[in-house]
Amino acid sequence: MLEKILLYNVKNPQHIIKAASNMRIISGFINESDTDRTLAEIADDVRGISLSDAEGYQPQENKESLIVFCDVTDKHMDKLLFEMRQKSFDVSFKAVLTDTNRKWNIKQMLVEMRREKFEYMRRNMK
Repeated sequence: MLEKILLYNVKNPQHIIKAASNMRIISGFINESDTDRTLAEIADDVRGISLSDAEGYQPQENKESLIVFCDVTDKHMDKLLFEMRQKSFDVSFKAVLTDTNRKWNIKQMLVEMRREKFEYMRRNMK
């Protein structure tokens, strides 16, 4: 299986795409027209985007962003996450494509990510 990342509403995606491509990870956008498709369907259709494609990408303002890691090795994921922290990329949520969430659409994924964030914050406030 090829390593891929799916980007949804990410600001300045060219930096992430460049870092991923240096590791031979294929990047793809989740567009608003894809919101009813499952994450597995979107991941299967991703063939890669170039840096020039990314430069024209316009995320929606005041909307959450998401990166979904699909079959990315632990080593590559750690390296990408490290680079994202170093360069202070503003991404609301990061997720891994799993057997459970592969049948979800982007709306379902965002609901679950919000729920998990709320639970994490609630537990840590005690």
